[in-house]
Amino acid sequence: SYLLDTGSGRVLHARQPDLRFVPASVTKVMTAYVAFTEIAAGRLREDRVFPVDPALAATWNGRGTTLYLRGGDKVSAEVLLRGITTVSANDAAMVLATGHAGSLAGWSARMNAAARGLGMANSHFATPNGWPDNGATFVTAHDLGLLATDLVRRHPVLYRRYFGQRSLTWHGVTQTNKDPLIGLFAGADGIKTGFTREAGYNYLGSAMRDGRRLVMVIGGARSEGQRADAARALMEWGFAA
Repeated sequence: SYLLDTGSGRVLHARQPDLRFVPASVTKVMTAYVAFTEIAAGRLREDRVFPVDPALAATWNGRGTTLYLRGGDKVSAEVLLRGITTVSANDAAMVLATGHAGSLAGWSARMNAAARGLGMANSHFATPNGWPDNGATFVTAHDLGLLATDLVRRHPVLYRRYFGQRSLTWHGVTQTNKDPLIGLFAGADGIKTGFTREAGYNYLGSAMRDGRRLVMVIGGARSEGQRADAARALMEWGFAA
């Protein structure tokens, strides 16, 4: 676990901050960060429409959380990003990554270049969505703190637009955000949960009160409930102390 005051850069709590672990869907925060960077640079428009490759749709159908994309669907970058940030849609991440960069390798290269630029020295990305990849994708709590800090600081408008949303309805299906703090903790506005059997229950969370933003990392919790309790307790302690 890790707690950072992004304004002062002060680490309020750190337990094994440089231990490498598997992020699961917290990986999608880096995918969103890369997409925001591309949008800000004018290389990606939010209204750009991506056709869904039938083979990709078939591969990701039913693999974790999805937007239930079908081959031949035409989906905007905005909808794909909302799927990624709000409901953790694995298929949306793949469509955006391969559609914009041309290949998974091309997108992963952008993710790793961004990580290097942020000083994330103990992290590596080989997937846009965090699906298990035999340990090729890994992060540390310290590195996720760097990512979250720059995400909010560099892209505040896009951050507010895409993160911290309670639910997403697309094609008549409504799915809710699994974030354990949004709507339940004053000031909470994101960022992303992750779970696989290998990784356990992870969380990169952020909240802002009275102009002060705290970022928190929880890695490898044993249950959804344990993750939620730990997140709430750590954030409450951070703002109180």
